[in-house]
Amino acid sequence: MYKLYWGRGGANMAPHAVLEEIGVPFELIELDFDRNEHKGAEYRKLNPNARVPTLIVNGKVMYESAAILLYLCECHADAKLMPLPGALERAHFLQWLFFFTNTVQEEMMHWWHPDNYMDSDAGRAELQKIAERRLAGMWTQICRTLASPGPYLLGDRFSAADIFLVMLCRWSRKMPKPATEWPELKRLIDLVSARPAWQRMMKAEGIDWTGDLAA
Repeated sequence: MYKLYWGRGGANMAPHAVLEEIGVPFELIELDFDRNEHKGAEYRKLNPNARVPTLIVNGKVMYESAAILLYLCECHADAKLMPLPGALERAHFLQWLFFFTNTVQEEMMHWWHPDNYMDSDAGRAELQKIAERRLAGMWTQICRTLASPGPYLLGDRFSAADIFLVMLCRWSRKMPKPATEWPELKRLIDLVSARPAWQRMMKAEGIDWTGDLAA
């Protein structure tokens, strides 16, 4: 039994969807961001970074969304959400996953939380503009792969990296030009969103594409 600590629409979306794809039993433990439960002393004992997700496996704690996703894919290779070690496709899978978590996600943080980086209103506004410009370049770069061979990051093979990317695409929904404006990304989003596992995750977290569902 896995236990996944999560917050609505957070970085838990990808590992949550992977758990749904795998089809193993798991327990969801929601943290109320409005009440800052993720910053409480009890949760910080599990995750000192005060972020989601956190996964409990046989009493052991791990965090970081991409790390959890990779671990789950390795433990459940029969789900075929990641190429096996030694395969050339695995190199590309790892390349994209690390690019997403190290580079794309960083710009998302700049846009959503500029107050963590800049003290002035002008500085925060400038940082968001820079993030928008950099993300546009990243979306364009990603779309070259999705266009050919596509439609997935690994060509005709769906993988957990596609799930992680679509999570990031959702985070762009309030930007002046969201990821859905790029045709190849929109196609991928539609493909992943049509998967029953993704739909179960969205329903369980009480969200839709544009925002939170009414309670």
